Amino acid sequence: MATSIISIAIAVAVLWIAYRVLFINSNRLVFNRTFLIVALGFSLILPAAGLYIGRSTPQIVSYRQSLFQGIMLDEVVITAEGVTISTPVETIADEEAVAPIQEAANSFNIWKYLWLIYVIGVGVMGLMFLFKLGKIWFIIIKSPKKKMPGYTAVFTGKEHGSYSFFNYAFFPNENVNAKIVRHEMSHIAHHHSADILFVELMMIIQWFNPFIYLYKRELQSLHEYMADRDVVATGIDKQNYMMLILQQCTAVDFSNMSNNFSFLLTKKRIKMITQSKKTKGVVIKALLTLPLFALLLFANCKSNENNTPKEEKIAATETENASSAVATTSQGEDEVYMSVEKNPEFPGGVNAMMDYLRGNLKYPESAKKNKQEGRVFIGFIVEKDGSVSNVKVLRGVCEELDSEAVRVVKSMPTWIAGRDKGEPVRVQYTLPIVFKLNDETTVTALSGTHWEGTGTGIDEVEGTKFVISMTMDFYNDNDGLFVMKLTAQPKDTPVAQTVFENVALDFTYSFDGKSAGSIQPKNPDGSDLGEAQPPYGFVVKEKSIVVNFYDFKNDCGIEEITFVKK
Repeated sequence: MATSIISIAIAVAVLWIAYRVLFINSNRLVFNRTFLIVALGFSLILPAAGLYIGRSTPQIVSYRQSLFQGIMLDEVVITAEGVTISTPVETIADEEAVAPIQEAANSFNIWKYLWLIYVIGVGVMGLMFLFKLGKIWFIIIKSPKKKMPGYTAVFTGKEHGSYSFFNYAFFPNENVNAKIVRHEMSHIAHHHSADILFVELMMIIQWFNPFIYLYKRELQSLHEYMADRDVVATGIDKQNYMMLILQQCTAVDFSNMSNNFSFLLTKKRIKMITQSKKTKGVVIKALLTLPLFALLLFANCKSNENNTPKEEKIAATETENASSAVATTSQGEDEVYMSVEKNPEFPGGVNAMMDYLRGNLKYPESAKKNKQEGRVFIGFIVEKDGSVSNVKVLRGVCEELDSEAVRVVKSMPTWIAGRDKGEPVRVQYTLPIVFKLNDETTVTALSGTHWEGTGTGIDEVEGTKFVISMTMDFYNDNDGLFVMKLTAQPKDTPVAQTVFENVALDFTYSFDGKSAGSIQPKNPDGSDLGEAQPPYGFVVKEKSIVVNFYDFKNDCGIEEITFVKK
């Protein structure tokens, strides 16, 4: 169960990254919406599909196991200066990943506590979902309604923006601008509420996954772009409609389960209204994602040992013998296991093993000179007597790095043997070793990333406290977007007032490829400022970007803001 949840989370993240890289700036709105929904649906069924395909075609499982054999150990990272140990952020392992060997070194099972936290999170998110759903139905029940062609109008009697939920459109009263009505009818006609409901359900089981919230935000944005385009297509004046959007920007978003007319008011929404030329190359980009879907499915293929017929097990064994895979063949008393009742243990436990690797791995000088780096996968077997055998490179980088990884693993001391049904057995392991020369950030590393930051300042003359919240998106290697919200709290006022929010500003940027760069904002209409405003400087640190905003220093005492990657 836990493995399935992690598999879904990884697929959600990988497919979101693919969307950001390939389609985020596309104006093919229907395609973008379809891709996001398909990506979420595919991620949800991925564990079951992998099990089904693995049971139907065990040779796929065998082949995958021949690439990454046995229990996956924690990833070891060695730099030119030393060695650090880190848990893999990429799921290279199968369901027998890091947990079993960690349990051998700890007196309690941390995964039980993590599972408890997960269940509590699911419960909280489920209750929040029911509360939001109930709130909408409560308004529908208690408010006056009027049956209209294609939808039911609900008049709430409250001053807020218009929104829709399935076949219900919510308005403050009956005096509603016809353009707003058309906008909400578009949401209803395209069944946008079904998208949001599906994402909300996904958020319950993936509440810990930050990418799922990005899906929801992007889908809601696409919904608004689509509705705007439908309204403009009726022949109304674009300028008047854009002014209507600006007038609606202070409306309250009643529920993020509904489609709100004024949701995410940014300059990009205005751009979408005026942009008529279709983005090119979408079909080619879509085809590029097919291998990614196939790879995710391939990585999740596994057989159910309790339900796999004997004939299929034999077929899997024969296939693997033919491909010289050592980990899954059945050789009588020499059978190699990938999962046992008691895993082998390095003498002294997992920490001792990491100390051993830290003290023995050396970065080859020739590899440093040639600037060679990468991840080496080493497979080995812990024998019945605890000795290490069958050490080999499953996937390598170059001869120097591969040889160093093999040397250290071959030199390991004798382990405490693993046991199954009370008897010592041979157990297969895989150890990923990363050789890394440096940790420099590049322009490509920034491209497609999203950052969030908050700055606080005080007007030294009037004593007003200012708080600005900002997001910063690097769309590609040159362009990006700020979205800002500013609140002000005079010293004699206990409640902060919103000065502006959802204000968007395009920018271009340059980066020296190491640690610093500059950001040049543009005018609200997208034109260059020229010499009117010098660029902001920014510095990339280990896990953050610090931007120097000289104009906020002058206006509200905020000189710099630290952004964290989200």
